[in-house]
Amino acid sequence: MDISTFIPLSTYYSYLKRFVISPTTMGTIAPSSRWLCYEMLDKLNWHQDVQIAELGAGTGVITHQILKRMSAHSSLDVFEIEPSFATELRKIDDKRLRIYTTSAEKLDSHYNMIISGLPFLSINRKLGLKILKRVHRELLKTQGCFVLFQYTTRYEKTLSRYFYLEKRRVIRNVPPAWVYYCTPKIK
Repeated sequence: MDISTFIPLSTYYSYLKRFVISPTTMGTIAPSSRWLCYEMLDKLNWHQDVQIAELGAGTGVITHQILKRMSAHSSLDVFEIEPSFATELRKIDDKRLRIYTTSAEKLDSHYNMIISGLPFLSINRKLGLKILKRVHRELLKTQGCFVLFQYTTRYEKTLSRYFYLEKRRVIRNVPPAWVYYCTPKIK
């Protein structure tokens, strides 16, 4: 794990500001910790060329860690609807990165990995299910994996309708989180 990862104070301010403005869509008051990033990404196979989607990238804390691990011929599509966060993401200079300011329900490619920071319990239930079904459909094409974190286990029942789950707890995060490694069930 790269423990030297530094998150600027301005990133914390940006999260707190967005949370105060819209707590139901923001989902958290702080960016992902380096321990959460490590738990989400370290188990994945980075020794191959892959097409990756990141849903709800925020200011790019996990995005930077994905780019560090990706091969030169891999690609990363980031979906972020919050305009101020999308502006931060556009500052990342990497030709493998594409930023979309549309909802994750528009996901449409052959992704090998989908990594999510979406607060499924905070977003509209119908939209959340639409996104989950889309993720499931896309990953069935490649037999890829879906990695997400949530701050509660209350979404597990819904997740388990579409995916086989493995989970890990990350205490060193604000707030503590659950990381889910998901493989699609064939329906």
